[in-house]
Amino acid sequence: MIYSASRRTDLPAFYPDYIVEKVRRSRKLEGVVYWTKDIRNFAVHFGLRAALTSYPAIIQYTVTGLAGSIWEPGVPSFCDQLKAFSEVVSELPAGAVRWRFDPIIADNTLFERFARIYEIWSKTGARLDSVTVSFPDLYRKVSCRVKKKGQLISELSIDAKCEILEKMYRISGLKFFMCCESELLEQNLGFVGKSSCVSAALFKNLYGIDVDSRHDAAQRSECGCTKSTDIGSYAQRCLHKCLYCYANPEE
Repeated sequence: MIYSASRRTDLPAFYPDYIVEKVRRSRKLEGVVYWTKDIRNFAVHFGLRAALTSYPAIIQYTVTGLAGSIWEPGVPSFCDQLKAFSEVVSELPAGAVRWRFDPIIADNTLFERFARIYEIWSKTGARLDSVTVSFPDLYRKVSCRVKKKGQLISELSIDAKCEILEKMYRISGLKFFMCCESELLEQNLGFVGKSSCVSAALFKNLYGIDVDSRHDAAQRSECGCTKSTDIGSYAQRCLHKCLYCYANPEE
């Protein structure tokens, strides 16, 4: 069994004790995929650090360069997390910490933000061979919340999205993995593939273990993730309060 911790809220940042208890009580756990915008607890929280190294782990680490802005008011900057980032990377196999630039907010700082994060990450020496991206889902409550804050998320054409991805690729040369973006995958961009954020193949590659490779039926049909059990809850409030997040309850 693989735990996903969690798509629903940032458990590592705000509920590390909860993760520790879930891991401690599990009898069939094979590995954990952690999702976070704040990696620091993996370095400073004794129990979480022990959990991280007790079972095969993959960290889906979201860094967009919007930390502290109106878009991500509760997120600490990447630079403020670098010491912890380096410590965590040293504890895991190369490539176990995965960069998510998600979502792509197409403002006038987009390419500067992307290039800066790529540069900083590359200088740490941590393996960086791909990035997972997606464009915002314009749910009604998200659109209303964004508008109330005086911001805008534009509805982009497929051509515009392709142009953005091509420019980001020219900046980095990375492989791009797309989350639930079937129309973009149909464009056959050579550097773009389907994301599998919870990946049986990656666990096999990094740790040599075989886990359930069936598609996760609890996710959207477009999702490439393999089977896992998400241990988070939308009732566990995420204090990052990201403006674009569908799980943010604030209107």
